[in-house]
Amino acid sequence: MYKLSKKGFNKDNIVSYGNMFLIGNGHLGYRGTLEEFSKDEMVGLNVLGFYDKYQNKWRESLNIPNPFFAVLYNDNKSFSILNNKENEHIISLDIKHAIFKRTTKFEELEIKSERFISQSEDNLICFKYQIKCKKDIDLKMDMGCDLNIYEINGPHFPLKEINESNNVITFKGKTNERKYIYETNQYIFPSNVKINHFNNGIYNLNIKGQKGKTYTFYCFSSIDEYKIQKHKKYNIKDYKELLNKHKEIFDKKWNNSDVEIIGNKKAQFAIRYSIYHLLILGNKKYQTSIPARGVSGQTYKGAIFWDTEIFLLPFFTLTDINVAKQLLKYRIKTLKGALRKAKLCGYSGAFYAWESQEKGQEGCSKYNVSDPITNKPVRTYFGEKQIHISADIAYGLINYTNISGDESLLLEGGLEMMVEICNFYISYATFENGKYHLNDVIGPDEYHERVDDNAFTNYMVYHVIQMCVLYMNKYHKYEELVGKFIYFANNLHLPKVNENNLIEQFKDYFKKEDVYVDEVRKRIRHPQEYWGTKNGVAYNTRVIKQADVITLLVLLSNYFNDDVLKANFDFYYPYTEHGSSLSASMYSIAASFINKADVAYQMFIKSATIDLGVDQKMFAGGIYIGGTHPASNGGSYLSLLFGFAGLRFINDKITLNPHLPKQIKGLKFKILYKNKKYKIDIYKDNSYNMEEVYD
Repeated sequence: MYKLSKKGFNKDNIVSYGNMFLIGNGHLGYRGTLEEFSKDEMVGLNVLGFYDKYQNKWRESLNIPNPFFAVLYNDNKSFSILNNKENEHIISLDIKHAIFKRTTKFEELEIKSERFISQSEDNLICFKYQIKCKKDIDLKMDMGCDLNIYEINGPHFPLKEINESNNVITFKGKTNERKYIYETNQYIFPSNVKINHFNNGIYNLNIKGQKGKTYTFYCFSSIDEYKIQKHKKYNIKDYKELLNKHKEIFDKKWNNSDVEIIGNKKAQFAIRYSIYHLLILGNKKYQTSIPARGVSGQTYKGAIFWDTEIFLLPFFTLTDINVAKQLLKYRIKTLKGALRKAKLCGYSGAFYAWESQEKGQEGCSKYNVSDPITNKPVRTYFGEKQIHISADIAYGLINYTNISGDESLLLEGGLEMMVEICNFYISYATFENGKYHLNDVIGPDEYHERVDDNAFTNYMVYHVIQMCVLYMNKYHKYEELVGKFIYFANNLHLPKVNENNLIEQFKDYFKKEDVYVDEVRKRIRHPQEYWGTKNGVAYNTRVIKQADVITLLVLLSNYFNDDVLKANFDFYYPYTEHGSSLSASMYSIAASFINKADVAYQMFIKSATIDLGVDQKMFAGGIYIGGTHPASNGGSYLSLLFGFAGLRFINDKITLNPHLPKQIKGLKFKILYKNKKYKIDIYKDNSYNMEEVYD
């Protein structure tokens, strides 16, 4: 149950499979493409946290040259899957160890390849390519570093410098922002292979193939930012040793993070595939956090969103505390960027970037979507009005502290960050009729822009300020602000639960046109049309993009009772389009809370399998948004633990209240809580066993 494989080849699936078979190490990502692919097939070796801007286009993370380009041919044909019908083709991903493999059989020969991003050597990608001849055949081969880079908003390298010496190709790239990145690629060729010539990063080779013989090629590619490092000389023996070390490290990762689902193979593979996509994002060496599309490419500018703190951080807090700390340190490190943004917008305190890049600068543009019919950009207000981002980050720190018991980050800049976040909200608020209001905002439901008193935003701000005051008193810091913060929190408008137990998503939401998703879908003019903004088909209706009030009720469940959750679930569920990958997991957790087990399971499967299909949502308002969905992967994990298992942390104790759906006969998982590891078994009858374990 740790292997994904696909047989046969279909050009229409190239982009989807590129996402589906991704490998990564939290700093580098290599898409699941084939060696003969190039720019047009969206080959991507993406470097997380390394950005550039070309002219007036969006600033984005960078793809760099593909070191594993290889295509075989002779005088009669090219052995490229793009040009010829193969006898058999299969690609596979070992999700237990993050290893990609391909096998392609032609009449004359068989091609096999393997690659992994080393877990033991920093930013080293290892590659093996084999040719097995079925008959005597004279072959030529182009192999090397492909300088034709796939870029969404490039070109990003006005200077590309290639050097070659003793089968080592070095790429030096200078960006438009005058930064440098280096890629050193060492190739090992079979002894009977002759190099004809080298041109523009590519070797041209002669292979005198003999029937029954296998010819094996290796490449060790090192990526270095800003300065070139001395490249270690690798040999064939090193490849196997690096592979074994790589596997050992991944085995240890899985030991903490695996979830065993009893009695359901589909759900079992789906959650393990989701966990795989989380494990390839964890990196203890870099404070670059995790972008919304992980390491799958440049979509969403390679920027970090609220996804990280709300959907990803809990997974790492429960499985790998060191990665969790790095994610939070990124936000503490980028506090200056949040202070600058607030000042530029006319406020005090810390207003974090909606789309954060390396120093916390705002990557979000004023025109995030375009009209697919007219191709004209559409004005959006994500970066200016989604003020809940700062509270989400503080919530992440609070949640981490409560679960881990580690308060060190509070004393290493975390409390300062929280204080500045509270200062921002106080400066943003308006005072009317004896109450503070957070007006002109966008909540998680992005279809309704510039609304007043979004319930999710207001309650999250209230919670963060209350916790900030608690920490201020505990550590006797910023005590001069305590009274100010308490007064603001006590007088902040919190949308009330009405006589029907409903919370209005924002002021006057209930006055919107009462139609459901199917009706609004009939009104769209183009399949890539964006439903939001004031001219969007959803804006004047109750139809919402994703869980909004429901996310509030899940994250701050101790503020509300089950009657409120049930009423709001029943009300908002039919209006939710699930236009965001973040939506399904919140509904799954909520459904478990209120014993809607079938819906909880359906939403879990929707969240966990989002990257396993070939019909993913690739465009929003004419803009390419393809790639993997780490937040959905993280959400599926949370659906199991907090939903099905009913995991809670109350009064410094672990509590469980299982609600297994009928499709699942049991769960087994481990968690870290306050520096101890626990093994938890949930049984078919919703009984359970929990014990402390020692590795």
